[in-house]
Amino acid sequence: MIRKAEEKDIPAMMAFLEGRIASSMFLLGNLETYGVDNREHPYGTAFFLRETGDGITGIFGATNGGMLLCQLPGIGATEAQTYAHLLQGYVLRGMTGEAEQVATILEALPFETGALKVNDVDPLYMIELAQVGGDNAQVRAPEAADKALLMKWFQQLDEDNGLGEGGDMRPLETRAEEAIASETVWLLEGEDGSVAMSAVNAHAGHAVQIGGVFVRRDMRGQGLAAQVVTAQLAELREEGFARAILFAGSDAAARIYEKIGFQRVGDYRVAFLDPPVQLGSPR
Repeated sequence: MIRKAEEKDIPAMMAFLEGRIASSMFLLGNLETYGVDNREHPYGTAFFLRETGDGITGIFGATNGGMLLCQLPGIGATEAQTYAHLLQGYVLRGMTGEAEQVATILEALPFETGALKVNDVDPLYMIELAQVGGDNAQVRAPEAADKALLMKWFQQLDEDNGLGEGGDMRPLETRAEEAIASETVWLLEGEDGSVAMSAVNAHAGHAVQIGGVFVRRDMRGQGLAAQVVTAQLAELREEGFARAILFAGSDAAARIYEKIGFQRVGDYRVAFLDPPVQLGSPR
């Protein structure tokens, strides 16, 4: 049976997702922050539960901002068609989650394959923060004076990830302002100013998901990505977080994270449509 989640379901949903946390961070983070009824914030999510007599066996989410999320072990084509029917009229921007689950759902949705601007499968990694060594790198939170720099780096990060303009649903200025206010971005300092950044793009319980790792283009190849992430992880451990999760966007990035101590735990798919598509009747 598939049904829409209610507030009373939240404890059971959290328990299910926490047991599969490596590929559930966006689902769990949105649930913790916005609950099941938020219809205003772009990350507010409508959740649908797959249940058997043993309780919840899968969770599907559709955010207000057009992103689909899932934790649906064992999903097949017939079940994917059920979600395609639920999504008629929904404006789809993209989808993320465990690689094969996402592929199965995307195959059932009524849009042309060419609409996918990005459809990447990245290795998924996790590390227990107790394993992270100390680091002497100087990192700091961004300040108001860093706004223009952050806007530039966010734009270049989108380009590096193949997203180009509009890769994030928020304007660059908004993203920079939120980064300054949220204290979830770390800047690595060099002799001539900031040279790299790393961020937390989701947090849930005692886990964080690392994202937005960027090195200034004229400073690459010097080990700065490893420095900023290691220093960030040490800070997060001091804040009480127990583990960190990330997905690597390239072989070079994967090698960096493995040297830090991250262990591969699966594959993660990131898919974006350009432009977004309003979904019609399932095919």
